[in-house]
Amino acid sequence: MSEPQAFEDLLLAIVAPILDALKVFERSSRYLGPSTMETVRNQLLDTRRGLRDASANLDESIWPPAAVPIRDAVSAAYGHALRSLERLAEADGSANDLMPLYRALGARAPMCEAIYPLAQHFSLVHRFFLDHEKQEVPRLSQASTAEPVGFSGVHHIANDRKQRGGYSIYVPESFDPARRYPVVFALHGGSGHGSSFLWSWIRTCRTEELVLVSPTSVGGTWAIMGEDLDTPNLLQMLESMARLVQIDETKLLLTGMSDGGTFTYVSGCTASSPFTHLAPCSASFHPMLIEMMAKDRLRDLPICITHGALDWMFTVDIAQTAEYSFNAAGANVFYREIADLAHTYPEDANPELVKWFLNTNASG
Repeated sequence: MSEPQAFEDLLLAIVAPILDALKVFERSSRYLGPSTMETVRNQLLDTRRGLRDASANLDESIWPPAAVPIRDAVSAAYGHALRSLERLAEADGSANDLMPLYRALGARAPMCEAIYPLAQHFSLVHRFFLDHEKQEVPRLSQASTAEPVGFSGVHHIANDRKQRGGYSIYVPESFDPARRYPVVFALHGGSGHGSSFLWSWIRTCRTEELVLVSPTSVGGTWAIMGEDLDTPNLLQMLESMARLVQIDETKLLLTGMSDGGTFTYVSGCTASSPFTHLAPCSASFHPMLIEMMAKDRLRDLPICITHGALDWMFTVDIAQTAEYSFNAAGANVFYREIADLAHTYPEDANPELVKWFLNTNASG
């Protein structure tokens, strides 16, 4: 066997299991709820043996000096996965407590962070970070070997996991300084963090060549009540992005999950909001909110409301009320009720959301 072929086989053997584990983490997050706790826990723990074996193979393999950074990146991903699963195994699986599962699933973000740089060089990883239905599109079918241009790729701005009020961004690796880019602002749920929620959107933004901004709330969650410190922070982020890339001001999407979805309503419906499209997901809503919103702003405003029929935190009738209320106020509402979705973010629904975003004209 030739040396290049041997190295390619080695790479496949150690990268494929971590990608398979990431799929399990993603699927588990997609369906997590009180009624699925045991199933999700078992699915996650079932991945440990394969990860342990692959990790041992990684440590025992001989790597060419030039490939050591690849080994280190994949090793870091395995470390995040195995540590999270060991902690989950140690937790009391009989307790009716979702938190150990949420903590375990939190490993997905650092796993993605570790291996994402390999997407520029290896087709297996490149395809993983694309929307499934567009993996065969000619411009996306092969990983680019070109060096990233300008401020492209994933970056974190004052957004370490222990920091609040910063943001994480993704700028397409195909960045063209002369092009105007649509922008997605994606707001995490309560107690979440922008550096983690970024990975809920990376596939679709990478596939469609969109700029992605994933902010972190100033406080423990978004300013749904009391003084609004978050809206000025979002506007400052938008201004900062405009200095880095040319922004298409007719295509600015504000979207969010749970508390982030509720804040999408609160902030995005103000008269001065620059966002052209709103897309709350699994959000809370009360009809009284409409009374505090700018009436002219709501007229013909494109709003995509997404909610799970199995949502156990904010029941689906809340979203149905929101759809009725915004339609009555004159907004242009696209309503999506997902039959098998609990109180989690449906990443697989992002392609449809972005298609709506790019093809629906904003008011004014």
